[in-house]
Amino acid sequence: MNKVDDSQLLWVSPERQITAGELKRDIVACRKLFPLTDKPRVALELSDSVSALTWMLALDGFSEVVFLVPASLQKSNDYVHLKRQFQANLTVSESLDCKVRVPAKEEYVDGNPTPAVRYATRWVLATSGTTGIPKLIEHSTDSLTKTCKVDVSRGKDFIWGLVFDPFRFAGLQVVLQALSSGSKLVLCNRIESFSGQVNFFRDSHANALSATPTYWRKLLMSGALQGHVFRQVTLGGEPADRSVLNALKSAFPSARVAHIYASTEAGVGFSVTDGLPGFPQRYLDEGIAGNKLRISDSGTLLVKPEKHTPVISGGASLTNAEGFVDTGDLVEIRGGRVHFLGRDSGTINVGGNKVIPEEVESVIREVEGVGEVIVKPKSSGVMGELVTAEIQILSSVSDKAVFKNAIIAHCRRRLEKHKVPALIWFVAEIEHNSTGKINRT
Repeated sequence: MNKVDDSQLLWVSPERQITAGELKRDIVACRKLFPLTDKPRVALELSDSVSALTWMLALDGFSEVVFLVPASLQKSNDYVHLKRQFQANLTVSESLDCKVRVPAKEEYVDGNPTPAVRYATRWVLATSGTTGIPKLIEHSTDSLTKTCKVDVSRGKDFIWGLVFDPFRFAGLQVVLQALSSGSKLVLCNRIESFSGQVNFFRDSHANALSATPTYWRKLLMSGALQGHVFRQVTLGGEPADRSVLNALKSAFPSARVAHIYASTEAGVGFSVTDGLPGFPQRYLDEGIAGNKLRISDSGTLLVKPEKHTPVISGGASLTNAEGFVDTGDLVEIRGGRVHFLGRDSGTINVGGNKVIPEEVESVIREVEGVGEVIVKPKSSGVMGELVTAEIQILSSVSDKAVFKNAIIAHCRRRLEKHKVPALIWFVAEIEHNSTGKINRT
C-alpha cells in the first residue's frame, strides 16, 4: 500500500469511500486506542466491513494473534464456544462504537504508537462448519499473501467486487489481492439482497469478481450483468463444472476465467485457467504453485503447502506424518484430469452405495432449461436414504411434466441406477448461504 498515492480511492462501500491516505490515518487512529497488553490475543468481531478491515491492518504487528470473526459467525451459537476456545484477552466490538473493549485500568498509547514488542501476527480463521462446529485455523501473513500478485502498475486497472465475507478465507484473499496490487475494492458483501449487490457492483464499474459457482449461476440466470465487461472472472469454494465455465466464457468473452482450489485448512492452493473443469493430472507428479498434491486411499485430495504447516489454533497440527492435509474433497482421474466430485462428509448412502450430491447435480445441469439444482438425501426404511433433487428451472421450460421425464431419462443414461433421483421437485429458487455456496442444511 505504500506505493499507492494517498489520493487513490481504495475502498468503496454503500456508506462511504476510503482513499489510501484516509486508510493510513484511520490505521494510526485505531492503534492509538490499542492497549499496552502483554501478548494480545484479539477477537475482531466487527460487522462493518470497512471498520473490520481497518482494524485488521492496524493490528498487524501490534497483536500476537487475531481471530478474524465473520459477521455470520458472531450470530451463531458456535461463537461462544469458539471464543472461549480462542481465549481472547481483548475484543474489538461495535458495541462500544468500534472502540476496543478492555479492562478499565488499561493505558492507551499517546501520539504515533509504537509497540514495545513487534509481533509476527498470527491470523485465526474459522472454517465454514458445514458438517459440525467450525475449526479455528492459524495462518501467518506470509501464508495468506503468498499468491497475491504485487503489480501496482497493472493493479490500478482492476476494480474488485467483494461478495464474500472479508473474514472468510475466500473473501480475505480478494481483500489482500486488492491491497497488494493497489486495486479498488467494491464492498458489496453487506448488501442483503442479491439484486442490490449486483446493482452496486455494476454502478461502481467493478470489472473483477471472485464468487462461488452457485453465485455465478445465479448471476447468469438473472441477466443483470449481460454485456458487462469483466477483466477477471474467478470461481472458488465449490466444484466448477463444464457448464458454468462455458457459460461464463460465452457471457464475458473478454474476461480471464479462472477457478481456484483453496481451503481454510491448507491455505491457498492453486488456480486453473485453461477453461476445463478439474486440473491436469500432471499436477499430482509435478506439484503446482509450491503445493504438492496426492490422492488418498479413500479418494480425497491431499495437499502439502509450501513453507506452511497448517495448525488448529492452540497448536494441534492438521497434517499427517508426511506433511499433507486431507482436504476431505473427493476427486477422481478421468481423461488426464483430476475432477472434483464433492465433499466426503456429504455423501448419501443408498443401500450401502455412496452417492455424491455434487456429481448428480452436475449431470442434471447438463439438461437445457435447468437453472440450478440441489441434491439431498431423504430417509428410507428400505434403502437407508434416497436421492432427491430440487430444481430451479428457466422460463424457457413450458411443460414441467415432460421436462421432469427428460431429466430422469438423462440421469439414467449418465448415472448408475442408485444415483438417479427417486424424487424431483421444481422450486422457485435455490438458496445459497453466507459463504455463497448452495445451502445444504
